[in-house]
Amino acid sequence: MPVTVYNNVVSGPEERGIPAHLSYGQFLFDQLKNGGNQIALVNAETEESVTYNQILQHSVNVAVSLQKLGLRKGDLVGLSSENRFEFVAAALAVIYCGGILSTLNITYSPGEISHLLKITKLKFIFTSPITSQNIHDCCTELSLDCKLIVFGEYDVVPNCIMYDDLIKEHVNVDDFTLVDVNGLEDTVAVMCSSGTTGLPKGVMLTHINFLTLSAHMRYYFDYVQQKKNNGIVTGLSLIPWFHAYGFITTLAVMAMNMKIVFLIRFEQEQYLETIQKFKINMTTIVPPLAVFLAKHPLVLKYDLSSLVEVWCGAAPLSKEIQTAVSKRTGIDFIKQGYGLTEVTMACLVDLTSGEKVGSCGTPAPGMRVKVLDIENGKKLGPKQEGELWIKSPLRMKGYMGDQSSSDALLDSEGYIRTGDIGYYDEEGYFYIVDRLKELIKYKGFQVAPAELEALLLQHKEVADVGVIGLPNEEAGELPMAFVVPQAGSKVTEKDLVEFVASKVSPAKRLRGGVVFLKEIPKNASGKILRRELRAMLHKYKSKL
Repeated sequence: MPVTVYNNVVSGPEERGIPAHLSYGQFLFDQLKNGGNQIALVNAETEESVTYNQILQHSVNVAVSLQKLGLRKGDLVGLSSENRFEFVAAALAVIYCGGILSTLNITYSPGEISHLLKITKLKFIFTSPITSQNIHDCCTELSLDCKLIVFGEYDVVPNCIMYDDLIKEHVNVDDFTLVDVNGLEDTVAVMCSSGTTGLPKGVMLTHINFLTLSAHMRYYFDYVQQKKNNGIVTGLSLIPWFHAYGFITTLAVMAMNMKIVFLIRFEQEQYLETIQKFKINMTTIVPPLAVFLAKHPLVLKYDLSSLVEVWCGAAPLSKEIQTAVSKRTGIDFIKQGYGLTEVTMACLVDLTSGEKVGSCGTPAPGMRVKVLDIENGKKLGPKQEGELWIKSPLRMKGYMGDQSSSDALLDSEGYIRTGDIGYYDEEGYFYIVDRLKELIKYKGFQVAPAELEALLLQHKEVADVGVIGLPNEEAGELPMAFVVPQAGSKVTEKDLVEFVASKVSPAKRLRGGVVFLKEIPKNASGKILRRELRAMLHKYKSKL
């Protein structure tokens, strides 16, 4: 993408004109109509599929049913479910009605669910059977006047409304009128921040935010297809749709009338079989999936040659893993993107063909990015590490019910602080080093966990890894690694400590040691839950 660097601020190309709508619901409604009888979604597990017309019909039916049940413009509606056909139709129905959609992570604990319910005060909650009991119990405990709408055939909780009853309300699509909204001001969705450093916050995003992101996605697709002259026909969606990354990208791709094959969960053989069987051209992944593609022996048994575009986000991906995936699988190049829910996801996107391995790209249209010294706040030049601050037309409206945290995120020029450490090169390409709050301080030296994780993943006996700082009275913190060894590996703590010591400066050595685990705890978007690793420390006190 075209980029300019002036006065230590890196700017993307001119803003792409948004679709001629002020309503994201109207835009999607029209795009679904354009899709007609093309296949929209395919469940990879069952091979069932639905067309764009079928989704449109179901979403309109549900919208009218919701209005009859009392849903009004501005009401908040929750959605807690794994990826399934009903998820999309329910989400669209809420948006058509001028409602505000709030997606809930299905892995949230009762405490996290209750925290979000207190913030959002939902009027209805769509839920699948696997999460409905938790939702019901939390609503009961908080004495919320909230109706549960359950997907599936059975009323698994008392006094619920069945989704299948709502779609029976057959409506003539051509007679349906969407509720008018003010696209610039009205919130269309409340998406949860990742919550890796505390309880999740509700990020309010407007219709214009989502419309602009859709315009950007079209820009990216047009740009890469012009360069490669390769058509993207079928996408694979594995990222959970309750997560902003999965939700926003899936709707944006549907607006382009592509066929989306989706998976409910990651299972190694099924994932690879799906790519091979459905000849997937494009997919979004997270770093743990890239590590799997780079290192697992099962990958070599499948034909992944149909993949034209693979985009990775949600956490830093090392250039070593990027390169390893390409060499091992024949996938041309895994592109990295960078974003945060507070700016409607993608801020930086790599649209090269591998010329900048390790980079997450240049600013998206309309974006400006500066890097500030974390000690004195001074704007930094190329190849100087500091905290990224982003000025964006995709900036959130704010955190729901938390104005002070919203204000604290902005500076006087309207830039949002990201909490991420990185730098840019002379051509305006950015590289993310780590999270500011996750930096390990060893005797005053700053140690980036992501750097040590990338290094350890180069070891052939390491399947996965998470690095944290072990509190130490003398040094402050000692770098420490939690490691998942490859199946059948006999690698020892001493082996890995010496491996790292041979490749890094003294401050970055694993002085806190190595603990072997069966699995590294991560959230739905693939970010390592370092707080859970820290919570494990007391279990290993005797060893440490």
